[in-house]
Amino acid sequence: MKPAKTEHMVILPPNWLGDVIMAQPAMRAFCNYHKPVRTTLVGQRWLSDLAPTLGLGNVSCAEDVPADAERAILFPNSFRSAWKVFRSGIPKRTGFRGQWRSLLLNRGYTPGLNMIREHHRNYFLDLAEQAGIPVEQREVELATSASDIAAGQRLMRSHGLNPKKTICIAPGAQFGGAKRYPAESYRQIIRWLSGSGWHILILGTAAEREIAEQCLAEVAAPGWNSSGETSLKQALQILSACRLLLCNDSGLMHVAAGMGRPVVGIFGATDPERTAPSGPHVKLLYQPAACSPCLQRECSVAGQPCMANIAPETVRDACLEMLT
Repeated sequence: MKPAKTEHMVILPPNWLGDVIMAQPAMRAFCNYHKPVRTTLVGQRWLSDLAPTLGLGNVSCAEDVPADAERAILFPNSFRSAWKVFRSGIPKRTGFRGQWRSLLLNRGYTPGLNMIREHHRNYFLDLAEQAGIPVEQREVELATSASDIAAGQRLMRSHGLNPKKTICIAPGAQFGGAKRYPAESYRQIIRWLSGSGWHILILGTAAEREIAEQCLAEVAAPGWNSSGETSLKQALQILSACRLLLCNDSGLMHVAAGMGRPVVGIFGATDPERTAPSGPHVKLLYQPAACSPCLQRECSVAGQPCMANIAPETVRDACLEMLT
């Protein structure tokens, strides 16, 4: 049965950058099936920077739910998100049941996968499949343009970096310190890479700038700590133009992998079985300790053994392998 024509569809994506990327195949499936004339992503302001990469057609972004849509797709599982859509008067409301919100959804489904044990990308795709939506592509594919790549290259050159030699490193993790590989280990890796002629560009938020400064200490080769100096749009442009991203389990890891860029991702407190990035050129480093994966924001075990198990030499060699 062909879907009824939808003029305006609203999508509430997940709240974290990495989760938005993992939900991209499911969002794309809904858009490909319903073929809305226009789609509105409702959520945080940074979605407007990310939206052009998601491949969802004619997309705009808003912080509040518009009232003129015929259909809403909810990826957050909160009562609040369902109440916002119900109150807006949108007649067709699709999402997972739970958190006392079943009566607010007229197309509600029970999750067939457990987010604690299953990969988040498959969890989001489960919503599409239960709603009868054909899923033709299960992997993340983010769009990059020649103009974005050129903009990223210009940003690199403006700070003395050669785009052909630039490695991006994202040593932070907004979720918490338990996901962060130690700054002193990053510093050692950066020293090795810069000694081999690679230029280093640190990506992160303003809150992560001090960590980035620790990582770049004692590095003589060209380097730029862009933490807090770039918008998300500029960070995406930089990622599209870089040779490699080295990072913790973070949102930027999912972005770079989805763009098809080479990625070396370090896991410790989290489990790659649940949140591994989707991309053609990804190498993950995970040497779990007895307490891994703890899924905690901060480590409570002396020495953070899940990260200590991954030697800086191992990370360096993984990077050099991906750069050949």
